[in-house]
Amino acid sequence: MPDKIETPRLVLRRMTLADAPALHDFMCDAETMRYWSSLPHATLAETEAFVGDTLGAVAAGTSDDFLITHGGAILGKAGLWHGSELGILLGRPYWGQGFAQEASKAVVERAFARGKTEIVADVDPRNTASLKMLGRLGFQKTGEAKATFRIGEAWVDSVYLSLTKDQYDSANHPIR
Repeated sequence: MPDKIETPRLVLRRMTLADAPALHDFMCDAETMRYWSSLPHATLAETEAFVGDTLGAVAAGTSDDFLITHGGAILGKAGLWHGSELGILLGRPYWGQGFAQEASKAVVERAFARGKTEIVADVDPRNTASLKMLGRLGFQKTGEAKATFRIGEAWVDSVYLSLTKDQYDSANHPIR
């Protein structure tokens, strides 16, 4: 399968080290990173390290990560981490326009087309926008836990969700 996904409005493509400055523009923003798994990036070097780690994980086959682009602009990133965990990060200027759902749906469809049978998500329960978006894609809550990981000095809780290929097919392609 190609390393690019096209949707009606977006192109999802592999990131390169040259993309680090554009990613840093929103990865340094506290509001954008509020529910991410790390603090906002204080330096471009942190973002470059993130890109390097992502590229390494893609090369190792443990990640299937993409940049989300629209009209050439980088909006964020979306993909599968650790094989089947959906992760998405969208720059604040692009919130509320359906880009996260469109990119997530494309990643989900690619994963199922490549033989995945289940995709999971771990979401901060305060991130109601992501929980609603995942619900629209058919994800179901499977559990929750307190203080699952630490970001800076704060412990963060988790809501766990899952989507199987059968659930996705019935929600998005119902038999009539």
